[in-house]
Amino acid sequence: MKTMATTSLPDDSKRPGARLVTAVRYGRIVVRAGLRTALAVSFVLSGVAAAQGNSPTQLREFIDQQVGGLDKMIVPLHDADLPQPRLADSSVDPRFATTEAKRYLGKQLFHDPIRTARILPSFGGVLATKQTASCGSCHMGEAASKAGTLLNFAVGGEGRAYTDAAGNFIPRRRPRSDLPVLRQFPLFPGDALVDEIPTLTDIYALAVGSPARGRKLPDPGPLLRTGRLDALDSVARNAPSAIGAAFNNRLLMGGFAGEPDDAPGGLNPFGFPAPESVALLLLDAHRMLEFQSAELQTFATYRKLFREAFPDEAAQADAAGGNLDLLINDITVLRATATFLRTAVTRNTPWDRFLSGDNAALTVAQRRGAKLFFTPASGGAGGAGCYSCHSGPMLNKQVDDPDVAGIGRFVEENFYNLGLADHPLQALNAVARNDPNFRDDGRREITGRDSDAFKFRVLTLRQLKDARFFFHNGLFTSVKDVVKYFNAGVPQDAQAGAAATLTTRFTHPRGPGAAPGLGLSGDQVDDLTDFIENGLYDPTFVQFDPNSPTRTFQLSDPDFVYSKYRPDLAAVGAIDGRPASGRPPDNDDALSRRDMGLEFLDVTGQTAVTLVSSDRRNVRSQTDRQRVTNTSQAVVDTHLLMLVEGLPGGVRLVNASGVTRSGVPYLRIFLPDGVLRPGETAVDDLLFDVLPRGTPLRYSIRLLSGQGNP
Repeated sequence: MKTMATTSLPDDSKRPGARLVTAVRYGRIVVRAGLRTALAVSFVLSGVAAAQGNSPTQLREFIDQQVGGLDKMIVPLHDADLPQPRLADSSVDPRFATTEAKRYLGKQLFHDPIRTARILPSFGGVLATKQTASCGSCHMGEAASKAGTLLNFAVGGEGRAYTDAAGNFIPRRRPRSDLPVLRQFPLFPGDALVDEIPTLTDIYALAVGSPARGRKLPDPGPLLRTGRLDALDSVARNAPSAIGAAFNNRLLMGGFAGEPDDAPGGLNPFGFPAPESVALLLLDAHRMLEFQSAELQTFATYRKLFREAFPDEAAQADAAGGNLDLLINDITVLRATATFLRTAVTRNTPWDRFLSGDNAALTVAQRRGAKLFFTPASGGAGGAGCYSCHSGPMLNKQVDDPDVAGIGRFVEENFYNLGLADHPLQALNAVARNDPNFRDDGRREITGRDSDAFKFRVLTLRQLKDARFFFHNGLFTSVKDVVKYFNAGVPQDAQAGAAATLTTRFTHPRGPGAAPGLGLSGDQVDDLTDFIENGLYDPTFVQFDPNSPTRTFQLSDPDFVYSKYRPDLAAVGAIDGRPASGRPPDNDDALSRRDMGLEFLDVTGQTAVTLVSSDRRNVRSQTDRQRVTNTSQAVVDTHLLMLVEGLPGGVRLVNASGVTRSGVPYLRIFLPDGVLRPGETAVDDLLFDVLPRGTPLRYSIRLLSGQGNP
């Protein structure tokens, strides 16, 4: 394994007020916290000393001073050293202790659609959608553990993503076409007319509110309708990232998870820490609570995994005559899921390697961006001041939080009104509440305080390169757009911008009397964007790398190639490439299965194929231009595979994308936006070689929809 950096200390290394940070081996970070030795050291990379002037070493020293020590920014190497709930004596609470068995089980559960079994037609649920979605439907590793789409759908949705001709991963999930139509006219852009209520809205006989309302006084009366059980599971905010869940005392945009149960909008009956609290809330919100356990108990794979993760509960189940309800239940499920969420971190970004002493980890532009990030905007310093709200290992805390490297002691200080508009799906709330003026007021829904109106939680900045949609409303579509928004300091929304809660950290970060915004130049905006977008990006979060300390968020080879990594699970029925239930990962609807290359749909009958031209350039080659028209009333999805069947022996399709398992060559057509709509056409050329002399070339075309190799 390659050694990245070595450290040599000059004579002034014992100067008071500095710390030593060393890197040993690829991505492995060792921090000697509390050593007050100099950061003005000579970090040597590949035998080349750091440059003088505005050098990487000097930038580390500057950041160290700004945040009170670089050790406060380091992500622990081992999962067991990530923040965990503790008892009064500061020891780890054994109920919530991080173990590898719990993490492994939690990751399986997170990505397994077997759990979404709570489909109740009496509340509008559609039985055909049972067990078709999972937590992974809206939290994908390829999308920074977010949905990657403006409108995020779990149960009732279909599709996962497609790739374009350049290999870009493009998330795509939409409402199923077989859901009942509820209205004639759309309420928001992209409204498929099948969604009644956002997931976290309940309608009672006497009140409307979040799921917490049913447990508050005055009694709201019986539950009449709920977005937790209607046909389409949709959330009226941008799906948040799961990265860094361990480093939070509140989760979800308004801080719903982790809030004490006695808060006006609190729903935490067991007093759980934030990760366990969010896991419980999501069991209820996403069609799993009280129904999933019976499903999981039927699988020998899960019975084995729960026994490994919860030995005490396994012993209790055995003592009760094999009562699996004591072992596999909602509480053990959420504890395992929360453990997985706690371990969702990135450890090997260029930023992490820079902190560990790799002088070449950040580009010159990214170092300029980092300098702006950690330079105050106020006092004429000329920086962006991002670090004041984005400090700690996950860059999600106030810099002066006494527990900035842990879950944090500050709560309300992490919520801000940035003058933002609502997510489009809030239009459903306005109708459900019969209030055309309804607004998503953020933190106020939880605390009941007017002083919290329009405030939303500070989020991690890691992995944003893949996030695609930003802020709680999802109305910004690039990191640069977000940076430019802060640079301008002008509220997007008039009502939120006029509220007394609007923070001057956004509008006047340079201080009272100064012009709005940060006042950065175009080049500075580019540098800051580069640092956030690329300097904080870890490719291993997306693609498995056995040499990286970062775990892949999606199920990867060590998780589900059981024949190699877990033969004990293979022996009890685990199927390679699938979660422990044997279902496809994340989603189990037909479009998702095609997106994953697990099955293909023959769409020959939905299309018309027309030979536009045929050019036989010489006796050995021919180019046929074929036009495919969608003649049906339904879209053709994903990739269009043109199978060329019946070719004479010796004739070759030169530009074939591949060959089917049965030996038929095919051409892959990448459809714009991943679909061929009714009436639309796609044109492509078939190039043939080694033709029979004097004989017209004859063949037939069959069309399949799907990705992968048929």
